[in-house]
Amino acid sequence: MAGRAKPSTTPGAAPAPGERARACRRLVRRQAWKAAGVSAMPVLGVDLAVNAHLLAQTVNEINRVYGLSPGQIAALPPAQRLKVDEIARKVGSYLVGRVATQAVLIAALRALGLRLSAQQAAKAAPVVGLAASAALSGWLFVRLCDRHIAHCEQVRAALLELPAPELAQVIDV
Repeated sequence: MAGRAKPSTTPGAAPAPGERARACRRLVRRQAWKAAGVSAMPVLGVDLAVNAHLLAQTVNEINRVYGLSPGQIAALPPAQRLKVDEIARKVGSYLVGRVATQAVLIAALRALGLRLSAQQAAKAAPVVGLAASAALSGWLFVRLCDRHIAHCEQVRAALLELPAPELAQVIDV
């Protein structure tokens, strides 16, 4: 579950440099612990559904905080929309400006060169396998989200004229 948005001290002002990234990383770490906890369950497949949902929520929240959600991009003038899309493709992001669906998340995981089969196979071993599955799941979650945050930072830096998210909302952790 994503944290509540909290306006910065100055309404309409952009968050301080790095404030967005720090808030998003706190959210990612909290969600990664949840993902790891679910992955420690001995039921095959349940963790994939729950982790996909957690990941989609987290990626969508990161997009919103950076002003790069599909709705925020759709509100931009056409020239800026094209520029955002062009820069997102240039940095190699599958997630900037898109709704995080299962297909989009799988494409992003493939881009990282990671496979979930090792995590699922680890569950076959009793206790050690469950611990390994949880650790791998948490690591994958953090790795994918940190990469997405870096892509969002690159897009925002390349587009200084991109308006700040409405009311400059940041995540309240």
